[in-house]
Amino acid sequence: MSNYFSQREWDSQFFERKIFSLELPVPKIKSNDWPIDSLITIKASSTDYLSLNTINEYCFSFIEGELVFKKDIKANSKAFTSFEAYIANHGAIEELKCIVSDLYINSRFREPWFSAQERDSFYQKWVENAVLSKFDDCCLVIKNDGAISGFVTVKIREEEATVGLIGVALPYQGQGLGKKLLALAESYCIAKKARVIKVATQTSNISAANLYSKNGFAIADISYWFYKQV
Repeated sequence: MSNYFSQREWDSQFFERKIFSLELPVPKIKSNDWPIDSLITIKASSTDYLSLNTINEYCFSFIEGELVFKKDIKANSKAFTSFEAYIANHGAIEELKCIVSDLYINSRFREPWFSAQERDSFYQKWVENAVLSKFDDCCLVIKNDGAISGFVTVKIREEEATVGLIGVALPYQGQGLGKKLLALAESYCIAKKARVIKVATQTSNISAANLYSKNGFAIADISYWFYKQV
């Protein structure tokens, strides 16, 4: 197998199959170099025309586009003084998992490459890990009559913050809760001395893209995901 392939260890273990990334720029690959019985993934920049052309020649399937939005935080911005009421604890995990089910239908983890159950399990594990601070730093929630109506996960490294997942429970969608969740995440980032917030979404998720654009975020990067089953 060519050294250009690197196994996605966490993905392979979680989905119980061999999943690899093909490094860019895409090299000349011989037929016997491909790892058999494997899913090969590529994420390429929208401006990397040479790689995009080679990806097409190798008969990869286009899966989804990714938009990365960025917002600079003003130095004099004010934050909440306490987030204790908003940070989800272990007891919220099962409720959050129920909200996540069927929430991310635009995900790149889609059929026929991944089942709907595998997709939901992936995001349920993600939100669980955020609550437990195993990947994202925390999961912030907004409640209505004691029930979680929306959530957002945040990770901060030095002065750069990343919104991992943001979701609104089905009964509360269309009520402006996404804007409130972004404001909550931004306030948390200000309190933690972050200066930049980034968030990614799929190009097919127009409502999310509009939400970020209307709340001061600008597109910083565009890329595409491709899969090939070997």
